Amino acid sequence: MKKRKKQINPYLLVILSFAIIISIGGFLLMMPFSRTDGKFGDFIDSFFAATSATCVTGLNVFKKGIDNELTFVGQLILMILIQIGGLGFFTIFGFIVTLFKSKLQFKDRYFLSIMVNSEDFAEIVFFIRKIILISFSFELFGFLLGLPVFLQYSESIPKGLWSSLFTSISAYNNAGFDIFGNTSLVRGVGNAFIDSLPNWAYYYLCSYIMFLIVSGGISFLVIIDIFTKRNFKQLRVFSKISLLMTGVLLVAGFLVFFITEGCFSPFHALFQSVTCRTSGFSTIKQDDLSLAGKMFSCFLMFTGGNPLGTAGGVKTTTVYIIVLAITCYIAGRKVTSFHRRYSSDIVVKAMSLVLTALATIFICFIIVYTLEKDLDLAAINISSSKSISIMYEVFSGFSTAGVSVGLTPYLSIGSKITIAILMFVGRVGPITFFHLLGNKTRFKDQSKTHYVEEDFLIG
Repeated sequence: MKKRKKQINPYLLVILSFAIIISIGGFLLMMPFSRTDGKFGDFIDSFFAATSATCVTGLNVFKKGIDNELTFVGQLILMILIQIGGLGFFTIFGFIVTLFKSKLQFKDRYFLSIMVNSEDFAEIVFFIRKIILISFSFELFGFLLGLPVFLQYSESIPKGLWSSLFTSISAYNNAGFDIFGNTSLVRGVGNAFIDSLPNWAYYYLCSYIMFLIVSGGISFLVIIDIFTKRNFKQLRVFSKISLLMTGVLLVAGFLVFFITEGCFSPFHALFQSVTCRTSGFSTIKQDDLSLAGKMFSCFLMFTGGNPLGTAGGVKTTTVYIIVLAITCYIAGRKVTSFHRRYSSDIVVKAMSLVLTALATIFICFIIVYTLEKDLDLAAINISSSKSISIMYEVFSGFSTAGVSVGLTPYLSIGSKITIAILMFVGRVGPITFFHLLGNKTRFKDQSKTHYVEEDFLIG
């Protein structure tokens, strides 16, 4: 009798694939050919940068800016890591496999569906192809949109072409890396390229970056649904919730930032609302935000974008189902919306995800705060308090948002390792670790013992 081969846990492969890509990327970024000074780069900084790129975060350890510290080869490696991280290694791998083998066995389709986080394993081949087509189409469109600015105001045509391509891929994948300098899109802080742009070019650049950020975070499934149905009423519930939450959060963020930050123009308030949805670009110094602005930014970062997109966070649908469950409980009715009733399993799953995420962030905050007890923020021109600065950093790391008050390059080795692990967990997702540690993917009681149900006082 033949022994059955033990199947490798697909969720373990997801984790390992990201870890391997990060390791290879970190090693390559450390090499002299990736550095403008021709020397070996710092080991920790190289792997932190690779983690930030693969996890499409955008937290930057390059004090002088990517364009001043990485060669063209180094920038190319970083861009490839962003592309792989945004799509997912197994999405790209699955696409290559399906090019040569369109008819897959049931177990192969099921395996790939888990890899790309899709429930429709019957049509997984076409779904993967659509993901690749959508991504490359938006990135190509973004590249073309950037040419009027980059070709006109860059040092040379090759530099302009490269800047437009890098920016498009980084923005669409919600990575937040740029090769403008070390101050992102902030004006008046010594960024030669950004300061040289006339108003029309600056606002055009920021506008098309916002378009790419939203497009990347809105979900591949939603985009496919929109082009297939073309009628809001016919969209699947997931798409309706995703579009609703995207609109609500963008408008709410705009209003909050415009009200709480008196010096903000409407444009900067809108950009801050967009970028906090896990992008990493910024048009204002994050250190200048008020306490209310920083707190709401953390909420937006934590919420993130929609599932099956390039954005991070706990995802909009998670927050939606929790808020819906609370309101329905208060109203004394079952959890329903859009003429659908939702099971208690999805509510428990959402609450478990949020609580696990908050616990992870809290633990990392304590670790980083302890390690940075001797850090002098005034010496690095950060006006925010240490606790607020670190809180902003850990929320940004877990949510793969990439916005920072400027603390990242000055963190200690232990803190950088902690933030790197946090980015990794945030990108892979706590749910993946749930599946890895447990045998079942749904909350079902496998026990043969049945106990008497009892309630007790809470609250």
